[in-house]
Amino acid sequence: MLLRVAVALICVGAITAFDLRLGNLLVCYQHPLDIAFVLDASSSIWAQNFTKAIAFVNSFISPYEIGPNKVRVAVETYADRVYKEDVIQFNDFLTSETLQEEISGLKWHHGSRTETGLGIAFMRDNIMPKARSGLPKICIVITDGKSQDSAKTSAEAKTARDNGIEMFAIGVSESVNKTELQSIAGDPDRVIIVNTYSELEAIKDKLSGKTCKEIPTTTTTTPAPTPAAEECGMDKPTDIYYVFDPAYLGIERVNWVTQFITHTLKADEFAHMRVGVISGSCPSDAGFNLLKYSTLDAVKERIQSYDKPQLIKLIGSLTSAYSSEQGGRGDSRKVAVIFIGGKIDQMAVIKNAQAAKKAGVDVYFADAGNADPGFLDALNEIGFSLARAGAGSRRQALAFVEELCRKFY
Repeated sequence: MLLRVAVALICVGAITAFDLRLGNLLVCYQHPLDIAFVLDASSSIWAQNFTKAIAFVNSFISPYEIGPNKVRVAVETYADRVYKEDVIQFNDFLTSETLQEEISGLKWHHGSRTETGLGIAFMRDNIMPKARSGLPKICIVITDGKSQDSAKTSAEAKTARDNGIEMFAIGVSESVNKTELQSIAGDPDRVIIVNTYSELEAIKDKLSGKTCKEIPTTTTTTPAPTPAAEECGMDKPTDIYYVFDPAYLGIERVNWVTQFITHTLKADEFAHMRVGVISGSCPSDAGFNLLKYSTLDAVKERIQSYDKPQLIKLIGSLTSAYSSEQGGRGDSRKVAVIFIGGKIDQMAVIKNAQAAKKAGVDVYFADAGNADPGFLDALNEIGFSLARAGAGSRRQALAFVEELCRKFY
């Protein structure tokens, strides 16, 4: 059964509806894929920056399903030589926990030279031959400068690309050799440059999008859900809204939210669900042109509005979000997942959540990070706190599906 999810973006009053098909983001997290990282470990990196580089690798791979039949990851470090003793091959660690632990333990060898061509050649000849045939093969090179032999680097990268390896290059330095990075990737669109290693985390989503574009998608028949999954919601379909405020959560927590939603959408149990998103990404959050306001006081008032989280208003909109005009089905169960993270007016959230519950909405609360435990306990009196399942997006998503279906019986 092919799942199609209808999504509504509600901007505290304005509504735009469109179809959301399970596309590149979900494919990247689920589709079998082999990714190799080639990391510069030369002396110019410094220990603290090398630590940031491996932290970035762990952060980048965290949304993926690691496993022998899912996504596999290999990692290689190099400088004046390839540090073969530290190489992580595709089959070495096949769970996310063990893989990330091993990556975190990689050593900075402060080599005296930057032999990027040597590193790429080793990846091509000693790592990628162990990749699975017929699946996307991606290599991401992270370096802070110019290699010792640019011609060799370019030639080795071209040979890798000719062998079906999609090459990406991340340069970390104001003085990085852009021409060399492009010769590694073979396409300027597969090159990303940041000034410092501290900025790597900010490009994670951008890199995910670029690598996703390289993953071929094929039309396949989705396996029919199991009978138990079919029963969940078959007799009483459910309309579900995910409620979050990007400005309140910040980039990292929004990424957590997208992972949570992705995990729920792939569940067989969602075959009979209709899904929407209520988000704070609205015109009222955007800027304004030079003619918008005629006084400085008006400008100040508008600027101050940016400091106020929209989540409270978004929760308040739940009382009218399930109308037929917005895709609600009159005989369906009404459910909302509200994402909490950081400081907020707790009493206002509780008040609007209680109003939603009074309007017949079953409310769930997910902890996207740094939520006050006492606040979550109070919210659990109104609905169901998913935070008790653990900090991970996957754990809370699975807890949501389980609790959602448990209430059908």
